[in-house]
Amino acid sequence: MGNKTMLTDLYQITMMAGYVDNQKDDVATFDLFIRDLPKDWGYFIAAGIEDAVDYITSIKFTGNDIDYLRQQGIFEDSFLSFLKDFRFTGEVYAVKEGSVVFPNEPIMRVTANRTQAQFLETTLLNMINFQTMIASKASRVVDAASGASVIEFGLRRAQEEDAALKGARAAYIGGAVSTSNVKAGMQYGIPISGTQAHSFIMSYDDEIDAFRAYARTFPKKSILLIDTYNTCEGARKAAVVAKEMEMRGEKLVGVRLDSGDLDHLSKRVRSILNEEGLPYVKIFVSNDLNEYKIAGLVQNHAPIDAYGVGTEMITAKPVSALPGVYKLVEDVDGPKMKFSPGKLTYPGVKQVYRAYGDDGMMQYDIMALDGEFEGGESLLEQAVSNGKRVSTRRELSEIRQYALEGVSRLPHGLRCVEAVGRYEVKVSEGIHGMIAGLNARYSLVK
Repeated sequence: MGNKTMLTDLYQITMMAGYVDNQKDDVATFDLFIRDLPKDWGYFIAAGIEDAVDYITSIKFTGNDIDYLRQQGIFEDSFLSFLKDFRFTGEVYAVKEGSVVFPNEPIMRVTANRTQAQFLETTLLNMINFQTMIASKASRVVDAASGASVIEFGLRRAQEEDAALKGARAAYIGGAVSTSNVKAGMQYGIPISGTQAHSFIMSYDDEIDAFRAYARTFPKKSILLIDTYNTCEGARKAAVVAKEMEMRGEKLVGVRLDSGDLDHLSKRVRSILNEEGLPYVKIFVSNDLNEYKIAGLVQNHAPIDAYGVGTEMITAKPVSALPGVYKLVEDVDGPKMKFSPGKLTYPGVKQVYRAYGDDGMMQYDIMALDGEFEGGESLLEQAVSNGKRVSTRRELSEIRQYALEGVSRLPHGLRCVEAVGRYEVKVSEGIHGMIAGLNARYSLVK
């Protein structure tokens, strides 16, 4: 992952300097949560947690970092000396990566000396907001596909390398079966998929010659792009090549459509392939797909076996960012709460409990003070103790399976492309009592 200590906003470091200078490096607790769901969404898939824990436990200002900060001319030497030995020594509780989560409930809880807990804010939000957004978007796309495979195709439209890699990782957590991104495949162990571009087809005088050439090179993994000129004619030529492959003891895996009316064309192509005795040849489609378009294709019974989704999944279009925040909830003076209109926060050191029905489906969550309840499923688990990781870093395939299982236990309406209803997150009596006390206290101040 590399040293990300300097991947932060300047005001995190200036606040640290202020705390140190004013001898206010006491213990504080912060919550990381997302304020609200985007339009039509019913849930989030928490992602980026494992990366965040790695970051927290590896913070270290290098000599070059400190020299750069000294050059800014705004920090005292005493503070820069403080940074030389700066490490995270606190505790972190977090939901398991891949967990289904909802607005306002903590995804991560950090308790540490104030300088340490405060410093984490920017980078944790950078990691968790983006990956959660992409994992959640991918989950919606996968749900819309109703069992057909979804392949992540977004590398060329992602915001540079880091977003492409983390986006591919998050999309896999959300349920994509593979990625076109070779580096993501190598780095994370995600299965990789790919066919050919129209330029390959146009490199041959006759479309069928391009098909034959590709099939010779990849006799076990040939998927032919058939829409360069005329899709139906391309399907007929692909059928000829498929028959030739059968004669060699090989099988054409599939054909891909990347333009036009995918509903109409997929039905025409399926008919052509079936008439040629090729029911096993799968139909792959791409072309600026999203969950709404895919849901429409499924509703119309388009015979599509797999969807390649690029731009709108790797960028979560039209959602540009999630409103994830990181807020102080308690320190040595007691619970803390923000009363700003539209930005109210819940005070206290909290836990989230999840209730299930007899059928195993999720019913509601309860956000409560830590220790207020016993029993049931507690979502926040300890990940860091005394600055050291105590949770086992899980394999990406395990995180993905956990996410898929969690989504399968959601009420059906929340999984619709236009979510029906809203999942209930109850707030405990303990928190309500704390809010009432703080409200009375700050009303007196006014």
